[in-house]
Amino acid sequence: MKLKRDNYFRERGGTAKIINVSCDSCGKLIFVYQKDGPGWLKRCYLNRIIEPEKYSRMWKDKSIKEHGDFDNLKCVCGNIIGSPIKHKDGRLAFHLIRGKFKRSSKK
Repeated sequence: MKLKRDNYFRERGGTAKIINVSCDSCGKLIFVYQKDGPGWLKRCYLNRIIEPEKYSRMWKDKSIKEHGDFDNLKCVCGNIIGSPIKHKDGRLAFHLIRGKFKRSSKK
């Protein structure tokens, strides 16, 4: 899988990991995410979601301008994984709920 790079890649630490985020209760894969820099996964920006396409193209959608324009991140089993937020830098993201998801590094 190809890493996404931009002008701030080095500023964020210059390290990137591809992470699988799955539901804690049923184990189903929710999305694949590129995590840049150190720390645990507490929020995921829409433009860093790699798969599936329904999440990865949300950040390009012109109708989504605020975090109220999209729904909570839910698994098919009904488990709520995250809620929509607008980060202080203006990017739209999901704030992930601790204990509701599992993460694993993709090699």
